[in-house]
Amino acid sequence: MSKLTEKLHEQSVATGVTQADIARELNITQQAVNNLFNGRAKSSAYWREIARMLAIEEQEMRQLMIASGRDPERNAKLPPSVTNSLKERVGVAEPPSARMAEVIPMSKPSKMIPVLGEVVGGDDGEYIFNGQVQDYIACPPSLANVANAYAVWVDGESMSPRYRPGELVYVHPARPARRGDDVVVQVHPREEGMSPLGYIKEYVGWAGNRLVLKQYNPEKKIEFDRDSVVSVHPIILSGKYS
Repeated sequence: MSKLTEKLHEQSVATGVTQADIARELNITQQAVNNLFNGRAKSSAYWREIARMLAIEEQEMRQLMIASGRDPERNAKLPPSVTNSLKERVGVAEPPSARMAEVIPMSKPSKMIPVLGEVVGGDDGEYIFNGQVQDYIACPPSLANVANAYAVWVDGESMSPRYRPGELVYVHPARPARRGDDVVVQVHPREEGMSPLGYIKEYVGWAGNRLVLKQYNPEKKIEFDRDSVVSVHPIILSGKYS
């Protein structure tokens, strides 16, 4: 573990500022924050803001990033291809830094929606819908006026190649599902007193009192009794997190 990683985790505990808090404040995904905390990101355009929230001096944060092999200005410089082109054309040693991402403030979205579903895993890609919010993300325009809209992180390969691990799916809880829709289905738990289970599958339809779903990987049909089904909510949008 690098000194930068140690410092970030240490200050998160000391200040009580969580990764989710940082993500909400900066309007970025929690995964992007986690990547910086755990050494998977080469840099971050928001390192100054993160340092401020964690009460780390800017100079100390810069030195820690450099010492751990990160480039504090990685996201603020012009690409090498542009740099070289300018050198050839005008003969300057170095063009001005392009710091637009840091000087132009980002407006916060008017609405955030929760990311729900605690991953269980397994061949069928189970989730537990226990009411716990995993994160908050910006609401897409298509769900801006939809009450109780939510999103789910895709985990596992059960719906690959349609959805892959790490994607977000955005859910419209009020729209009826149609044949061929991808849906988030919640069913009653196997044991009384437990939280509902959830699945991301393709909606085939109702066959009598049986809900029929399709899974891609491995390809198979999955069925649930009508009495066991809590909800069937269509997915209207998906995408990779940053």
